[in-house]
Amino acid sequence: MDDIDLRVSERLRALRGERGITLSVLAEQTGISAPHLSRLEKGERQPSIGTLLQLARVYGVSVSQLVEERAEDDLHIVRAGDAPTHQGQDGRYTVLSGARATISVVRVELSPGKPTRVAEHVGEEWLHVESGTVRFTVDDRKETLEAGDSVQFDSARPHKLSAANRRSATVLIASTAATVPMRHPVPR
Repeated sequence: MDDIDLRVSERLRALRGERGITLSVLAEQTGISAPHLSRLEKGERQPSIGTLLQLARVYGVSVSQLVEERAEDDLHIVRAGDAPTHQGQDGRYTVLSGARATISVVRVELSPGKPTRVAEHVGEEWLHVESGTVRFTVDDRKETLEAGDSVQFDSARPHKLSAANRRSATVLIASTAATVPMRHPVPR
């Protein structure tokens, strides 16, 4: 397990402990099974981008706060050569938004032949293809997106991505999932 995986698992455990909730309650709030949540907290599994967005939304924190412990600042600058990149279930990803951002921005490098997990989370999402060709599926609709193409959609609809043409692809994903209030938020 690398440092980022350890920090994420520790942060997830700490957040649940701070709120005094059980895995069962968290599973009900997120739609993620209690055994899977337990494995995430133990560092036995890496969370997908969709899972990170869902957990951030439920806890009322940004994805940056789940992934990295950074001192909060009024200005969040990510220099091209300094952006920390992590290997996750859905490919290599870099969190570009700051800890107090009202929108989560992530750059994902998709490996050829390996689709992301299906994600469904409250909020809105915007996706922009930086390079390569991407197969985008929402509900049962399939679209092919080329470099420079963008799509915006209700992220509560089941969606997934994959790199097309046996070549990797890079996408920017901006999501409001972490900032949309729940009907029954997990208490602080």
